[in-house]
Amino acid sequence: MPTVESVVAKDAPALARIMSHVVELWPEHEKFLTSSLAGIDARSLGNSEEIASLVWKLVEPEIDAVVTSYRWVCRRLLDEELYFRRHGRYRYASVREVEESGFYDSEDVHHYHRGLLLSQVLWRNHASISQVYVRDFLSRCDSESRLLEVGPGHGLFLALAARHATRALTGWDISPESLQYTRRNLAEMGVSGVDLALHDIQDGVLGNDGFDRVVASELLEHVENPGGVLRSLAGVMRPGAEIFINVPVNSPAPDHIYLWSSPEDFFEFVSSSGIIPMETYTFPMSGYSERRALDSGVTISCVVIGKVQ
Repeated sequence: MPTVESVVAKDAPALARIMSHVVELWPEHEKFLTSSLAGIDARSLGNSEEIASLVWKLVEPEIDAVVTSYRWVCRRLLDEELYFRRHGRYRYASVREVEESGFYDSEDVHHYHRGLLLSQVLWRNHASISQVYVRDFLSRCDSESRLLEVGPGHGLFLALAARHATRALTGWDISPESLQYTRRNLAEMGVSGVDLALHDIQDGVLGNDGFDRVVASELLEHVENPGGVLRSLAGVMRPGAEIFINVPVNSPAPDHIYLWSSPEDFFEFVSSSGIIPMETYTFPMSGYSERRALDSGVTISCVVIGKVQ
């Protein structure tokens, strides 16, 4: 019977390289990685390998430092988890509180962003989100599709979109530093022609008449008024357009400020904000069933593919 490690090494070489470096520098994490990939089917593994090949392009020159950052992220999230369990809320409730904590101005934020890159392939819930994004959202794009991602972060979702038939790709962010990070990552992944602009989604459409596909992945938990942001997202969608929304519930992190306590809470919020959910998905963190995750109050990643009411 082939082991998880042997299957990954054979069918997912980029993922295997990443795992090998993590285990070399953090041997105790091997059990978690094995659990995260246990039972993965060939299609899911293929999707993880596609993401891993992009991630590897970003991390290869400094892989040891990235693994160090990934380990830092895991420990920092454990600290936030302990706070969450003691107080029943996230540490900060506003962007201003996060700013005043000094998190954005410290070396921590560099560790945070760099370390989270590896979570895209090593955490089962994150990898599952990417699979749905490609299989059930990007697959419906055509040669005339205009796609917007708000808060493009690492640039991975834009890079995946560039591999599919889309006429134009756009990314908006309110942070010049974040946009520069996205721009650099896209270049390192070999992606060009993406229109990246400094723009607040709540100011409406910028320079065009709307989009056919809109992406908001791990965006809404970072804002104080997610309903307003979601209505603004709906406002830049053309008739018949679809939106991909991804939010983690019960997911304490240094810059998460808006808390949903269950997938149902989040799905109801989406419906009340002008979006009709066409498809919904839930992905509990590695090692948990959805029922156990709900009972334990641990992270469940939620995805909605929807359209405007």
